[in-house]
Amino acid sequence: MNMNYIKEIAEALSDNHAVLMVGAGFSKNAEKVAVTDKKFLNWNELSDLFYETIYDENGGPGKEYNSSLRLAQEVEVTVGRPKLEKLIREAVPDLDYAPSELYMKMMGMPWKDVFTTNYDTLLERAADKVTKRRYNVVISQNDLVNSNDAPRILKLHGSFPSYRPFIITEEDYRTYPIKFAAMVNTVQQALLENVFCMIGFSCEDPNFINWIGWIHDNLGKSSSQKMYMISVSHIAEAKRKLLFERNIIVVDLQELWPTKSVSARLSAFFEELKLRVEEKNRKDNWFDYGKIDLHHTTDFSQKTEIMNKLNESYPGWIFLPWKMKNKVKFILDKLEYLNKFEDVIFEEQVNYMYEYVKLLEIAGRPILAQVVNQFWEVLVKSDEKKIENGLNDKLKYKKQVIYLHLLRSFRELADWEKYDICHKKIDTTILDYDSKQFLSACDCWRYLYRFQDEELRSELESWEVAEGDVYWPLVKASIYALVGEVSKADGILLDTLILVRKQLVKASGNEYLSSIEESIVSLINFIRQGTIGGNRIESTEECIHESDVSWWSENDKYCLYLNADEKNKKTFETKHNFDLSSTYTMHMGIDNSDVFYALEYLRFLEQTGHPFRLRNVTNTKGLYGTIKRVVPYYPHWCFMQILISQDKKHLDLLFGRVELANLSQEEVDSIAKEYLQIFQIVMKNVNPENCFWAKSIYEQAAIVLPEIIARFCYKCSSDVLDEIFNMVLDLCLRNIRTNFKGINKIFKGLFKAFTIQEQKERIEKVLQFPMEMDRMSDYCDPILYINKPKEKYILGVDLYNSTLFKIKQMINEGNKEEREVAINRLVILAQIVVLNETDKKYLCDILEEDETLENKDLLYMLDKQTYAKNLKQIFDNTLERMKRDSDTKIFSSGGNNYRDLIKNLKEIGICGICLEETFEVMKNLVLTNKYWRENEQPEAEERIRQTFLIAIGIIILWVKNGKVLSNTVMENVLAYFDALKEVYGNSVTIEMIQACFVKKVDIDIEDFRKNIWLCDEQELNLLKDFYDMLYVNCFDVKNDDMLLECTNIVAEVSICRMTCCEVVQSIPVLKVCNILVKSNLELDKELLILFAGLSKLRDETTIEDADSEQEALYKLRCRIMACQIAKELYAKGIKSECIDEWKQISEDKDEFIEIRNIDFDFKEND
Repeated sequence: MNMNYIKEIAEALSDNHAVLMVGAGFSKNAEKVAVTDKKFLNWNELSDLFYETIYDENGGPGKEYNSSLRLAQEVEVTVGRPKLEKLIREAVPDLDYAPSELYMKMMGMPWKDVFTTNYDTLLERAADKVTKRRYNVVISQNDLVNSNDAPRILKLHGSFPSYRPFIITEEDYRTYPIKFAAMVNTVQQALLENVFCMIGFSCEDPNFINWIGWIHDNLGKSSSQKMYMISVSHIAEAKRKLLFERNIIVVDLQELWPTKSVSARLSAFFEELKLRVEEKNRKDNWFDYGKIDLHHTTDFSQKTEIMNKLNESYPGWIFLPWKMKNKVKFILDKLEYLNKFEDVIFEEQVNYMYEYVKLLEIAGRPILAQVVNQFWEVLVKSDEKKIENGLNDKLKYKKQVIYLHLLRSFRELADWEKYDICHKKIDTTILDYDSKQFLSACDCWRYLYRFQDEELRSELESWEVAEGDVYWPLVKASIYALVGEVSKADGILLDTLILVRKQLVKASGNEYLSSIEESIVSLINFIRQGTIGGNRIESTEECIHESDVSWWSENDKYCLYLNADEKNKKTFETKHNFDLSSTYTMHMGIDNSDVFYALEYLRFLEQTGHPFRLRNVTNTKGLYGTIKRVVPYYPHWCFMQILISQDKKHLDLLFGRVELANLSQEEVDSIAKEYLQIFQIVMKNVNPENCFWAKSIYEQAAIVLPEIIARFCYKCSSDVLDEIFNMVLDLCLRNIRTNFKGINKIFKGLFKAFTIQEQKERIEKVLQFPMEMDRMSDYCDPILYINKPKEKYILGVDLYNSTLFKIKQMINEGNKEEREVAINRLVILAQIVVLNETDKKYLCDILEEDETLENKDLLYMLDKQTYAKNLKQIFDNTLERMKRDSDTKIFSSGGNNYRDLIKNLKEIGICGICLEETFEVMKNLVLTNKYWRENEQPEAEERIRQTFLIAIGIIILWVKNGKVLSNTVMENVLAYFDALKEVYGNSVTIEMIQACFVKKVDIDIEDFRKNIWLCDEQELNLLKDFYDMLYVNCFDVKNDDMLLECTNIVAEVSICRMTCCEVVQSIPVLKVCNILVKSNLELDKELLILFAGLSKLRDETTIEDADSEQEALYKLRCRIMACQIAKELYAKGIKSECIDEWKQISEDKDEFIEIRNIDFDFKEND
């Protein structure tokens, strides 16, 4: 540990953060320059001198019972202060000695300040002889003024030849904080801000003890700066513990150099300190701005020379430390402009490109695409001109190295065609060992990124690394770990770690070896912590050599930067000032620093063998920030990171609506086919035993790929949809299905994309899928996703019989879960295909066994005549459910809803309904769920909404049957609406319903018009729900004059609002417009405005590159509703250029499937 302490002192020195405290013990290292027998006395010897001055040999209390300060005080009292100071001068023969070489070494170090309690002038005289440093000498408080323009020598206790008083007596120490407050403040400030190194100092000085006590009292020991006591000999354990309590670390030089003399130990200490300071300065100053003369007129040969010097002098870390990044960015920004590079002779081009790719390798930055293309063109032209023959061996080698780096760039860019061409140009006979290893790594990564699993395994097995190599085994092991071969990876890493540590014994502090040890240890722990069932604590490794650079520290710095908010500066900015004037600012140039840092982070992880995830251990803090910045330039590289990290949260960045909107159907088809090939390879390589924990990149990909494939369904062609469908069927019939998560999303995408006719044509294939429900893979029977046709399908006899046989067999012989799944398939099948009477009765008998509300609804749907009584039961059961849901003590979640009643409400006989009870129950439900809504229970909002739909449905039934509300019923209805108002406020929709259907009173039309203009999203949704229920229940607004007038106003205002509002606020208004257009309302006056609004939305709902994913989704919803409105107008026979344009949009194969599914020629009764 002593050497580590010296390293810490050296780091503080290098950072101008270390202060020296010199005590009396160091004066013994001075050189005698006069003929004298005098010597420097230590504290004990000085105490003896004081004792002998005031006591006889046998008359005193004994030397060991007196402190030095007390004896000095007694001398002053007994013989006077002049005699005391004379004794001090005799004890400190200052002018008889001169500073030795040790003094020169000590004062030559870059101390921020030097404090001393010594009276002699040895430090000052040594400082005069040090030519590289200047010290200001402070011997009194007055000297402190303007003294900090250079390091200072501060004489805390006085100084020869004449400065008085010398601090020596108890009284001197007692009054010191008052008389010399400025000195005390200076020392305390230094203790607060700097590392303290004490030489020849016993740490027993009363002032010093008070000062460090003050620090600990105010900051606490843990927050105090470190203090080191340099000891030339062993210190007793008791004293060592006392010093530790005072937060003082002992650096034992005798332990480090036991055979050396005291002076030799100090000399070795200063030499070691000097070496470490110089080494740290060399590293820190590897990149010195002052030494780089680079500007816009610098020619390529000069730039090459600058890069060569930087490359040759690089300290050797395998990854560039974070603190160097801004420095390196400075020169890389200057070098990225290659104007007139093509005019440079080929030899100079090769030299420049070689040094450039080597510098980028050091910086950990990929070669940008435009530079890759430029370098590639230069090399291709040279091959065409056969310049190779005129090159010397050195230039040929450099050219091969350039090819190697371009090879990696093509892999990162996923330009596989150029990768293969470039690979053929590489001549392995010219390459040295490291370059051949680089090529092997490139090939492994290529096979991994192209999912060529057999080639990858073959390449890994044939990849030979030399004995003694410590870097390339790290890369090889990381790829083994990615493909699930963790035992091989662990073995390679452990062998390499032993080798690294052996080399570090001989080359302690070597940057290259230290950074490799850091990376290997981190990767070993990564692997072992991800081993299921392994002992995560006992099996981990630790670094045994200290390094300036920590892998985890560097990783955290990247993550911190990448997770920070992006600063998107506009080219032009307007700032409005207090005095109402405006200031305009134009920002020149573009800062791509965040993109570069993200690219460098990907390279950092690859260089050090660390993926974002290994098994169940993740390092994904910087994943989102990286992908977000890099994906526009390196989509495949980002795709691989998403697969490796098993990350589904950020798929929008690669496969969101924004990305897909900018691709044609042909392009999506091409990408989908490529990913289907990957899917097939993944299916071949996953292990069904690893369905719970992914152990390789294939099993990680299996978790993410289904959702990616599902997204392609929303834009690809029918042919590719069938390829996806066939692949999913193949998967679901294998024992590896559970490895793949999110299969249901593929089903959802497929059956959204297939038309009704296409679904009918594929029903036979659907029925081949297993009748299962698997929560592990999110698999459910795909028959659930088939749209229910207007007319049921008739299956062929053989298909029908085999299907029903399998279903019945599972119902009769399966376990509880299998039985439920089979019944569920039969229920859905009954809604899609025609069942014979026997099978229909078989299903009805099963459903009658369990009299749930849902089963009663299914029975009524299957046979309305036989199960007509179920309608009343559905109503009564729903009312009972509402009562349970009105419990104020506990929220009864779990998916309870009242949709079965809403769906069948128009067919229920109104006479059998007790309106008083119904509205009373709904009122209580609203008031109860108002509380739960305020406490953020999401289901509560929907329950309240469904009561509103039921209330409107009942009122419509009542009105259509010509019934008049009794006073009691009216009171209950109004009480219900009052409860709704407590939720929704003063609702114009509720006021209109009450006026038209309940109270039968006139409405203030102008006030109503104003309130419709002021409707917020909540109110517009109420309006939409109200008109939805009117439409579903076939209620014509023309039957009520007041309602018709109000509806005309709603239509007029909504269409105007649709036309003039921003697209981000359009959805609520569009919902209202859509339902009003579907109704029989006459819109002749509003048509021109409606056309204008639709034309506006046609352009504004086009998804653009700059849109966020949420903006794109909102636009798409608006686009769908606008297209639906246009379709309804088309169905009514209304002709317009605007409607024709929307029809063309719906027929455009490059639109999303939600738009293409809006068939203008499809009639509701078709």
